[in-house]
Amino acid sequence: MGELFSYPESELSGKVSVQARVPLEQCRSLCSSRSGCLGFDFSSSNGASVCKLFEKVDSAHNSPEHTAGTRTLVAGYPPPSNPPLQPLPPLSQTNPSAPEASDVSGRKVSYRGIPGDRRPIGWVYINVCSGAPVNASALRKSVNDFVFEALRLIPGRIERFDRNKAPQCSGAPKAIGYVSANAEKWRVVAALKEMEPLLRSLGIGARADGTLSTRDVDDYRIEIWLSHL
Repeated sequence: MGELFSYPESELSGKVSVQARVPLEQCRSLCSSRSGCLGFDFSSSNGASVCKLFEKVDSAHNSPEHTAGTRTLVAGYPPPSNPPLQPLPPLSQTNPSAPEASDVSGRKVSYRGIPGDRRPIGWVYINVCSGAPVNASALRKSVNDFVFEALRLIPGRIERFDRNKAPQCSGAPKAIGYVSANAEKWRVVAALKEMEPLLRSLGIGARADGTLSTRDVDDYRIEIWLSHL
C-alpha cells in the first residue's frame, strides 16, 4: 500500500475503526497494509500501548505522547517528517523521444535517502531455486509492503536458479544479510530481526553474514534464497 506520512508527537482526530494493544511498528504496519486505513496513532503509558486505526482522519494536534501516520497529508497541520518528493519538471518539448527511465530494480541508485527520512537505502534480492515450495511473488509483495525501521529496503528483481547448479540452493530456505566494508552492520542485522516474523511464517531462517567486497556498490543487501527443502 506504500509508506505512510509520519507525524511524530501528533494525535489524530477522526473515525476509529480498530483499537489494539500492539507495538508502534506493528501498528504502523497494520495501517500500511490495509487499504481502508487512512491513518493511525500510537501512544504508550505505564507500559500499556494503544494503537488506533482510522477509517477517516479529520485533523491532528500536537501531543508529545503520541506518534501518528496518515495515507494523505493532514490539511492545515505542519508537514510530516517525510514530506512527498517534489514533482519532476516536464520533459522538454524539444526532446519528445527521450528514453524511458532505466530499470533500477535490484540495483543501487544515485540517491541516498528520501527527504525527511534518514534511513539509508538497501536492497532485497529474492533468489528462487527450482522446486522451492514458496510463492516468491507473494514474498516480494510482503517485503515491499513492510515498513522497516532500520533501512528503507526495496525488493529487487526475482532471480531463478537451477538447484543442481547453484550450491546456495542446498539446505533450508534462508535470508542472508550483507553490508559493505564501510557501512553500519547493525542496520542490516536490525532489518533482518524485524523481518523474522514474516520469514519464519514461510520457514525461512535469517542471519547476518559478514561484509561485501569493497568493490561492491551496495552499502546494504539482503539476499533471500528460497531453497528446495
